[in-house]
Amino acid sequence: MSIKQVTVFGGSGFVGRAIVRALAQEGLLVRVACRRIELAERTKTAGDVGQVTVMRTNLRNAKSVAAAVAGSQAVVNASGIPFQRGRQRYQAVHVEGARAIADAAKAAGVQRLVHMSGIGADQRNSTNKYVRSKVDAEDAIVAGFESATILRPSVVFGPEDAMFNRMAQIAAKAPFVPVVGSGLAKVQPVFVGDVGAAVAAVLKRPETAKTVFELGGPRVYTYREIAALVLREIARNKPIVGVPAGLMKIAGFFAEFLPVPPLTHDQVDLLVTDNVARPGAPGLAALGITPTAAEAILPMYLDRYRLGGRYNQHAPA
Repeated sequence: MSIKQVTVFGGSGFVGRAIVRALAQEGLLVRVACRRIELAERTKTAGDVGQVTVMRTNLRNAKSVAAAVAGSQAVVNASGIPFQRGRQRYQAVHVEGARAIADAAKAAGVQRLVHMSGIGADQRNSTNKYVRSKVDAEDAIVAGFESATILRPSVVFGPEDAMFNRMAQIAAKAPFVPVVGSGLAKVQPVFVGDVGAAVAAVLKRPETAKTVFELGGPRVYTYREIAALVLREIARNKPIVGVPAGLMKIAGFFAEFLPVPPLTHDQVDLLVTDNVARPGAPGLAALGITPTAAEAILPMYLDRYRLGGRYNQHAPA
């Protein structure tokens, strides 16, 4: 198997950029296919001059998707949206987009297809629209490209993440840190660099075709423990308060009218549901990757939320 060029759909996003960096470090040519190319310009610095290129692509247009795939031996689908807005719907992006990518990859004779999904995408009875779209996306990928590899990460963390940054922002300004419900739902945060490395590892191992990997970090936390960890990192001493999920859903409903909602109705459901890798499921270890602890990375980007700023290493608690 000779892979020289990889097309990454959604390569301008938080996870997508890590995938592009990991592939470029392997010496591969990377084509970043995305809707808004102005957001992908900085991905070019992930490799040598000309190694990473950007291509405007519309998942709703089969010819556009086919053009993005043409000439590549492998394809990675990292496209996704955290909330729905206008024509950007879960069905259109997650499901129909996945179907278009799988069909184009098969028609082009692509050797490997890797699909970025998420833990919980096996919950076929879920009534959550976001989760349901992830389930249907996996079905669409496998239906169109039978040998696809699926990666299901838990909550992904890194310098530009949503979870830790948002919680730190709240902890720095609010009198308390809210958690949804009891805050005892479990989560297994995985470092974004490890997710990118997993994609690169999968493409180097033909035997990983037709396999689902669940990617989690080295430790499982409750959301209360996550909140406590954030407070320690930013040297703040504030109470952690559980807010009933029903109230949070109401807040999420109204927040969805904002240009960039901090929380949605669907996301509240995710925050009261365990998000951990299934026991025995192949994960990072099966790909030869040692998971990175959150405690090793968080100080590198949460320090700016300390009282007095990031250069105040001894901020009072």
